[in-house]
Amino acid sequence: MTPSVQETDVLISGCGPVGALTANLLGQHGVRTLVLEREFVHHGQPRAITCDDEALRIYQSVGFAEVMDAHMYTCPEVELTGASGELFARLGIQETDFGNGYPALRFFSQPYVERVLRQGVARFPHVELRLGQQVEGYTQDAQGLTVTVRDVRHGTEYSVRARYLLACDGGRSTLRRLAGIDMVGSTYDEGMVAVSLLLPEEPPAVCRMVCDPHRHVFVTRCAGNELRVEYMIREDEKAEDMIRPERIREFISPYVDPDRVTVLRAAPYIFNRRVAARWRDGRMFLLGDAAHLMPPVLGQGLCSGLRDAANLSWKLAAVLHGQADESLLDSYELERRPHAEAMLQASVNMGRLVLTGSRPLAFLRDRFFQAIDRIPRVHRFIRNLEFKPRPLISQGFILGESRGHRNAPEGTYFPQPWVEGPRGRVLLDELLGPGFAVIVHPDTQEASVRAAQVLADSLGARCLRFRAPRSSSRAQPGEVVDSEGALEAWFQQHQVEIAVLRPDRYLFGAVRGTHLAWLASALRRRVHGPLRFVEPLPAPLSGATSSAG
Repeated sequence: MTPSVQETDVLISGCGPVGALTANLLGQHGVRTLVLEREFVHHGQPRAITCDDEALRIYQSVGFAEVMDAHMYTCPEVELTGASGELFARLGIQETDFGNGYPALRFFSQPYVERVLRQGVARFPHVELRLGQQVEGYTQDAQGLTVTVRDVRHGTEYSVRARYLLACDGGRSTLRRLAGIDMVGSTYDEGMVAVSLLLPEEPPAVCRMVCDPHRHVFVTRCAGNELRVEYMIREDEKAEDMIRPERIREFISPYVDPDRVTVLRAAPYIFNRRVAARWRDGRMFLLGDAAHLMPPVLGQGLCSGLRDAANLSWKLAAVLHGQADESLLDSYELERRPHAEAMLQASVNMGRLVLTGSRPLAFLRDRFFQAIDRIPRVHRFIRNLEFKPRPLISQGFILGESRGHRNAPEGTYFPQPWVEGPRGRVLLDELLGPGFAVIVHPDTQEASVRAAQVLADSLGARCLRFRAPRSSSRAQPGEVVDSEGALEAWFQQHQVEIAVLRPDRYLFGAVRGTHLAWLASALRRRVHGPLRFVEPLPAPLSGATSSAG
């Protein structure tokens, strides 16, 4: 069968969660997109299981927060136990609030998430997913790329012409290899076995890291009736032996009856701490595992890939539609690499702490944490996950191109509180739309309010003026009631009146009304017109969402 598309704006190689999310983001920006996936069906096995509040906010941006959230599990807390089985630390999950509108950590089923995202692609007639297609090579010139594709089923090759090429093809990325880009870092000697189980009833509400130097174990309830048990492979053991049925029974029996569960997947894996030397080769960009591989201790591998997609997609759309200069794309790696590396280092540090193989060090660790946990400030730092790197852009597409000082608001991830809109209580992003957004303090002078509206109109953005929580009347169009007082607190903290948010909800800049012209001038130097959006078709509930060559 001859492919129906031989030319496209963006070609995505790989349709895992990162590739599928990127296709949805580009779809809602009206970008012609072709997604190529080597496999004929999604893998159907639970691999990644963790999703944080930022990831759910990104899913919200493509209209899937509720359907995702309804099939996830939030554990109340993560318990860390030592070699003796004694608890030495707790991480509070349910009570931790980073201001994004969602729990700090949730557990999910990757097959379900992939199915939802792939069905989402079908909402956009200008986005096509082809299965059984493998990218074999590419050449590029000043106008675009010529990509060689092999049809896996028929063994034939054809070419696709694209303006940009995105590598969402995983840790063994073909495109990264073709570009000659090295992965810098190391692979740990330590390996683990991940066992996903299906129980006949609701699993126990457990999330525990057993930090025993002899054998590290992690066990948690996941989505639905699934339970994940992971255990260390010691140096004197072989990975293939550790996934034999008798060994699996040995390690899951402390938590479930092995005779009453179904093993969905049992697979060994090793820890990586690697980042690509560069994330771009001309018109080809690396995203997700193709760009960075990190230890799973903090569960941030997939979440980091979703952040990549959210950062790059709107920039590509702006450039393709002629609303921004191509130089805007230079900000992708500049903005994302520091945060990805910080998250990787935090994962490494956490691993060194909880996965030490030294019994004396483990004993000292347990006693040390039990002692410092009595200090209120330290207790909050650990329990509230304050060691997790916050989303932050220090340099890039922000006002002034870099943050002026440590407490400057530019480049921070704008909070998403619950607010009262014209139709009732919603999360803020639901009222901001998919593009830029302008938020105005209620005390702003009317002349500045009008100027803010003009700026918003030039960006194709929504302009919202919030009102105090004490407001008794329902919000009117263009207004929002700050029912929790979170917006007032943010504006007061930074002593500003007008905030301009990027499509990925990072703050471009915030100023007093009298300085809005300066902000608008800086913004228009990079973005010249309104971003384009399309209304998606209703998502299909089931069935195929692609063609297979």
